[in-house]
Amino acid sequence: MPLQTNDNVDRAADAAEDIVATIRTLKKERDTWRAVAEAYQQAFEDQTARLQELQNICIATQAELENERTDNANHRRQKSEVSQASLRSGDGRTTDGTDDTLENSSFGTATIYESNHADVTWRPNFCFRHVENFASQREYASALKEIDHLLRGPLTPQARVEGLLLKSTVMRKLEWLYDALAACSEAVELCHRLDELRAYLPKIQYQRGICYYQLRMTREARDAFNEVCADDDLLYAKASAMRDSCDDELLGRRLGFEAHRTVTEGLLAQLHEGRTESRRRRAGQQLRYHASKAKRLSIPQRWLHPAPRSISCVTN
Repeated sequence: MPLQTNDNVDRAADAAEDIVATIRTLKKERDTWRAVAEAYQQAFEDQTARLQELQNICIATQAELENERTDNANHRRQKSEVSQASLRSGDGRTTDGTDDTLENSSFGTATIYESNHADVTWRPNFCFRHVENFASQREYASALKEIDHLLRGPLTPQARVEGLLLKSTVMRKLEWLYDALAACSEAVELCHRLDELRAYLPKIQYQRGICYYQLRMTREARDAFNEVCADDDLLYAKASAMRDSCDDELLGRRLGFEAHRTVTEGLLAQLHEGRTESRRRRAGQQLRYHASKAKRLSIPQRWLHPAPRSISCVTN
């Protein structure tokens, strides 16, 4: 009896050691998978940040290309006008055949004139009244043409930023969302260059958020709405509402459970299942139809009445 008791104790100790070893192995596997999940999450966040950076670079590059294209077009037009005027009058040309008035000229929409150097005293509302009239009449092509013409000329920094915002709004109405983002990026660049333009940043960030939201880039839209400060209560309230909408949409994308599906999604799932069942039913009916229409061949008579086998006796 004592020997049997000792054997039971040894077996219990061995079983306990096996259980402990199994638990330790499971804990190691748990830690390993947790580390792998954290690594994947960090890599995903890095890729997302890199993608955002590349998108910003693309938008800024598009704005720079547009400025360069406008610069070259203005330069060619001005040079052609000066050449024609010189041919008609014979004045204003140097000995090498070039025009002195072009050396200190500035072209492109990114040109900034300080208040003490600009001889134009247009106010933004007065300057862009034709653009606003065109936009109110939904003549967006004419509004865009007019605002491009105004942005090529000398403007104060405040008027230029408001012009870029108005251009972005017109492009958004035309559903040229990437061009609208390019105009916003140019306006942000001007605000970073001049401190007196910082007050326009909330409006620009709100405009960027609207463009991103229409492009279904919810994460970027939420980040843009987060940049809107509380200086303007009405604008901040709108940005907060849009930010909450972006958060709800991102949360819905992460969850994706059956309980969070809408009625339309449930109907679509039932429709998909119904179509699958209908295809299966049609396939079964076709198989039965072909089986019933198949031609049955007659069985050979020799299979039904086999001939008697001859028995030969062998005698010694």
